[in-house]
Formats: sequence, C-alpha cells, structure tokens
Amino acid sequence: MLQVPVHVIPADLDEAELSRGLDPLEAAVLLAKAKASAVDGNGRPVLGADTVISLNGEVLGKPTDPAHGEAMLRRQFGQVVQVISCVALRRPNGDMDDRVAISTLQVGEIDDASLAEYLSSGEADDKAGALAVQGGAKAFTTLVDGSRSNVVGLPLTETIELLRNAGITVHDPSDDR
Repeated sequence: MLQVPVHVIPADLDEAELSRGLDPLEAAVLLAKAKASAVDGNGRPVLGADTVISLNGEVLGKPTDPAHGEAMLRRQFGQVVQVISCVALRRPNGDMDDRVAISTLQVGEIDDASLAEYLSSGEADDKAGALAVQGGAKAFTTLVDGSRSNVVGLPLTETIELLRNAGITVHDPSDDR
C-alpha cells in the first residue's frame, strides 16, 4: 500500500519474557525497538513493530493455546480495550526513532458456539489479545477511537512519518481519495 519494497525477516525474540512486568505502552515500545535491533538490515533501514492489547492497564499478549485464547477473550467481553502499537525504525547508522498509536475498541460478547468457531479458525492464535479484528473478531468489536490501521496492521500515519523522516519515498494512500 505504501509502495515501499520490503523484505520480511522475523525477529527471534521471547516477547512474553521481554515485556514481563512492563505497562502496555512500555511493552509495545520495548518490543518494537527490540525487533528492529534484532534484525540485520545489511546497510538498510529496519522497521520493527509490535502491538499489545491493554485491558485495564494489563498487557494481553498472544495466546499460548486455544484455551488461553478463550480465557483472554472472555475477560474482554463487554470491556473497552486499548490497542497500543509502536513502530520503530533503525537507520543503518544505528539511530532509532519510534512512533506510537493508540486506538480504543469496544469488545462485545458472542455466544459459545461462535466463540468456539472463531477460536478453531486459528485466526486468534498469533494476535495480541486473541483479537483478529481484520477477520472473525470484527463481528464482535467496534472501533471507538483511533486508527483502524493501528488495529489491523501497521499504523499508517505513524509508519509514513517514520519512513519519510528517514528519507524513504512513501506513497500515502490517503492521497488517493
């Protein structure tokens, strides 16, 4: 969408261990920076990002198994949660810059059969808070405030700003309107 060539290299980090004891904002920033630092860019900028769900100030990470995902989702039913993302850019000289986006979601409730179907789809397996809002969770979540791109991927405004500040030419999809 931004028309920037990318090469995806997963950072091999224990996210739960790294973020243990941190508040949600601190966790998102630390994890994004750690991911950007963990990958060799071979002389190119490296973008690292992380998203956490905050429920009453508690970090909800990725579920470890379907039972954990179910428990996590049930805790969120009827609650307002924050989706906190950080995007960090490490330049070839080692300088690091980051941006944070925060969005608010209302999480509705669903019946047991729908919950079981959602969990069995596998969509929740690698998502913060087990919320795949771009998939099945969109049926029971409502964006209350903030950026939709923050909730379903990289926060676009913040990512565009980081890339442009680093001298990278970026297509802004909002210019297409």
